[in-house]
Amino acid sequence: MKIIEELKRRKVFRVMASYAVVVFVIMQLVEILFPIFNFPQWTQQFIVILLLLGFPVAAIFSWVFDKTPDGFIKTTKTKSSKPTIKNNQPFYFQKRNIVLVVGVLSGIILGRFGQNILPNNESINNKSIAVLPFENLSKDGEDEYFADGMTEDILTELSKIKDLLVISRTTIMKYKGTKKTIKEIGKELGVANILEGSIRLSGNRVRITGQLINALNDQHLWAEKYDRDIEDIFSVQDEVANAIANALRIELSDEEARMISKTQTESIEAYDYYIKGRTSSYFYEVQKNIEAIEFYKKAIEIDPQYSLPYAGISRVRMSQFTFQFMDQEFSSFALKEAEAFAKKAVMLGPNEAETNFALGFFYNATQQFDLAFTSFNKAIMLNPSHAHAHDEIGDVYLYNYGDFNSAISWYNKALQRDRELVPAKWFKAEILLRSGQVKKSIEQVEDAIIDHPNVTQFYGVKHSALMMSGRYKEAYDFILDKNNLYEKEGRSLIYYQMLGLSLLELGKTKEFTDLILKISKHKYSELTHQKKYLTLLNLFKAQKYNDVIDGFEVLNNSTILTNNSGTRRVLSDVFYYWRALAFLEMGEYQSALNETFRFRPVNNQASVGYILDHYWPKKDYIKGLAYEGLGDEINARRSYQDFLSVWSNADNSLPEVVDAKQKLENLR
Repeated sequence: MKIIEELKRRKVFRVMASYAVVVFVIMQLVEILFPIFNFPQWTQQFIVILLLLGFPVAAIFSWVFDKTPDGFIKTTKTKSSKPTIKNNQPFYFQKRNIVLVVGVLSGIILGRFGQNILPNNESINNKSIAVLPFENLSKDGEDEYFADGMTEDILTELSKIKDLLVISRTTIMKYKGTKKTIKEIGKELGVANILEGSIRLSGNRVRITGQLINALNDQHLWAEKYDRDIEDIFSVQDEVANAIANALRIELSDEEARMISKTQTESIEAYDYYIKGRTSSYFYEVQKNIEAIEFYKKAIEIDPQYSLPYAGISRVRMSQFTFQFMDQEFSSFALKEAEAFAKKAVMLGPNEAETNFALGFFYNATQQFDLAFTSFNKAIMLNPSHAHAHDEIGDVYLYNYGDFNSAISWYNKALQRDRELVPAKWFKAEILLRSGQVKKSIEQVEDAIIDHPNVTQFYGVKHSALMMSGRYKEAYDFILDKNNLYEKEGRSLIYYQMLGLSLLELGKTKEFTDLILKISKHKYSELTHQKKYLTLLNLFKAQKYNDVIDGFEVLNNSTILTNNSGTRRVLSDVFYYWRALAFLEMGEYQSALNETFRFRPVNNQASVGYILDHYWPKKDYIKGLAYEGLGDEINARRSYQDFLSVWSNADNSLPEVVDAKQKLENLR
């Protein structure tokens, strides 16, 4: 044990402990400060190596030299004849021990909280990428669509790599022509890598440049320039995808390599028409939809085996079916053609994500949910970064199962891949509304309106939220000047409905009467529910309850609902709710109770354009009122408890929540 004693006498252990504490603190500072000043990764590695090499140097130095009041002297081999002064203070009062403890605590605090001053990169997937819109360097400005098409197709090729998270087109296109830095874009999108490039068309030649940059440290990972004939454009896309996989150290499976190298058409002319059609379809405008279909059909004429234009036609037809549903003859034609082209697309391109998505899109709209689920899952298997397919699976969970939590989980997955995906944003906001979380819903939708000021669905959700929380004047002021926006989309009847609901609650009788006359002049007023619905609510305000009860039953059995099962799922519960309320006002409690049993068993329909209020959860509240009127206190209590359970996360300030809690207290 003499060696141990000698090490203690020469204070080697003390020096090594002090050195360890100092190294610990330095390493925490390096981890925090070096990224702030953009020091390269190798500098951190160099510091680590240097500090590790310092350990034996410090040990040798402490063995050879001793620190004394006269400075550093060479340590003698034997003990000094001078008596050593023993420190009798407790361990925790000794100066050297206090310094060691403070050093250790400082290092721990720096490691635990120091990272808060840095951008949070821990959640950023190192295998994530955004493809910025390629810059069009061609003299002909009409070639812009080609540059955008190249951007999207490279993005699609990269999306076939399962280990790579790729941000979708909708999100990245807002950075077209941006002056933001790569780091700023990477931080906003939450990605580790950015691909940027340019394209120049000149006759039959194309020049493409691309460079891959690490968005976290601005380090260039890969760059290449391609001068090719236009016929080689597909091979360039494949080469770029493979090069990026290599740069990010992703080993492609045989299946991924085959998918990337596979080309749907050999015809550059057909491809050119396809990307023109795809570009037109992104405007979601009536005339642009017609133009898109014309381009797609020209692509098919040139190459009848090209599957993607068939999928494009199907998606456009489904868009027309959704937004032109009141023209029943056209919507029926659009639906049939959407089905035919989607099935043809899958037959020609069974391993294309876009063909499977198009078929799933049709199945979802026609309530064939199991088939839709299968198609969307295959689309995601083929393209793990397909944001819209993730969004549509969220719709399946919502429509088929009424499973809010799973639906929101899939919407979040979609938004991770495409932060600008409008359907996922508004469905999330509406689900929050339907669960009574009005404040959260308003927060979500207000953020969405900033990014998407022309999307009317967000205005509908916010108006409904304000009305549900009793903020009638605020709802009226909010929606009053939105007429032109709805008129442009051909959705003015939905606007009139919201305005009418506000006018009723504010008691603006003359304005309400004028509005009903305006609705009557609309060419589709007799094919939709708005006029009849608002008129019946006006009768309710006038306490003409029998007319209300009869009127809502007639409306529920009218062709307005029988011709469209989706509309029926949205509106029937609304009509039952108002009939039940009318029965309650008349003191007919058993009839009110019977009405509540007509509600759907599951709340599984997003109302989107039909947003009124969310009545389904309130059926148990109505039950409680009816049972209480019948003198059945046990079932009244159970019904109020069921209502509060369904709305367990609802805002406590909502009128029905306040009343149900008070009634429960009274019944106890």
